[in-house]
Amino acid sequence: MLLLTPYLLLICGGVVFILALQEEGAGILVWATPTFLVTVTLEALGVATGAIFGAYRYGPVLGKHFFNVPPIIGFNWVLVVLGFSRLVWSRFRIRYAPLGAFVTALLCVLFDFIMEPVAIGLNYWTWTGGSIPLKNYAAWFLISYIFALPTWYLKESFKAKTLQGYILIQAGFFILLRFGLAFAR
Repeated sequence: MLLLTPYLLLICGGVVFILALQEEGAGILVWATPTFLVTVTLEALGVATGAIFGAYRYGPVLGKHFFNVPPIIGFNWVLVVLGFSRLVWSRFRIRYAPLGAFVTALLCVLFDFIMEPVAIGLNYWTWTGGSIPLKNYAAWFLISYIFALPTWYLKESFKAKTLQGYILIQAGFFILLRFGLAFAR
């Protein structure tokens, strides 16, 4: 199953993203392209310098690496930020963009907090020294906020229910695995 991880993420995420394009239109693509490119660049700089997230490296599980980063990471940034922004818009009904982006960024950090031990255990990535630096969560918050903010201006009607479901399923997956890891010890 670990060998299939990058392909499953790409196929499932691709289907969800295509459905979101159909539900909301090309505005998402205009937002997603620079979001993907910038987050992959930030990840590459982070791996190379340790300055952004802390000192870490990606393992082989997430597939091919370009500049020491699997491209699926940038795609996942797109899905996580957009999925949580749609969730905040529809469930919390926050219409003020800065507040909506703030809540979205908090949910993205919570998602990363839940995911980190599982991802490390599955060899998605490893942290130098073995512990997750607080800098990682600060970077997650800032990056998520910056990219969530423009999603409030893409369109007045946010319909991407598939994105919301996808991010909740992914969060549930990591929550269950995290509990499993905790009980296995």
